Amino acid sequence: MGSAWNWIGIIAWLLVLVFLIFIIQNIRHRHIRMIIMSKKTFSWPVLATDLVLIIIFLAGFTFMGYQTFFNQANVTEERLVKVKYTTEPLVLQTQGDTGYMVKVQQGEGRAAIQTYTYWTEGHQNQVKSIHASIATGKTPISIGGKVYRWPSKMIKSADEEYSQAFAARVVATYKPGFWNGLGMRVGHNALDYTMIRVPSSTFVSQDE
Repeated sequence: MGSAWNWIGIIAWLLVLVFLIFIIQNIRHRHIRMIIMSKKTFSWPVLATDLVLIIIFLAGFTFMGYQTFFNQANVTEERLVKVKYTTEPLVLQTQGDTGYMVKVQQGEGRAAIQTYTYWTEGHQNQVKSIHASIATGKTPISIGGKVYRWPSKMIKSADEEYSQAFAARVVATYKPGFWNGLGMRVGHNALDYTMIRVPSSTFVSQDE
């Protein structure tokens, strides 16, 4: 799990499992006793107790399920995540008389996801469009990337230093703490997003 804090979530899930086993045994025991002691197969008090135990279990299961699988933090929650921003210049690629910095490959299907390939010094990088965007023209931050609160000074400096050709990346990692431990997320990435900045759309190559 990467951190001792995540044992909070493991123990919590074990408690939910133990409570489920307890409920099954308890319901079975009380129903058998009802049949033996009162010669009945149905009792409102017994049914009410069953429902209360089941509701408590479902509440605990739903709470832990939400904390583990759905309670995702974002870059604005500084008490929960550590955010790191980086920039790196792009390297121009040539093909015949044309040059490009990003290659876009179109996915298949109705909900097609594009793949962006870009080059930095010594590396070829690929990102999916659900975790990345391309910024062109005068605005250094793409529409899709504006929600990630890029440091304006850093982006402006990179825009000038790298002649409007760079990849900016934001990585948010869950911090140690009770709530992140309960969701077993400590040390895991909350998000990883890349914004690819190019001077104009002519530096973007579309794969047919």
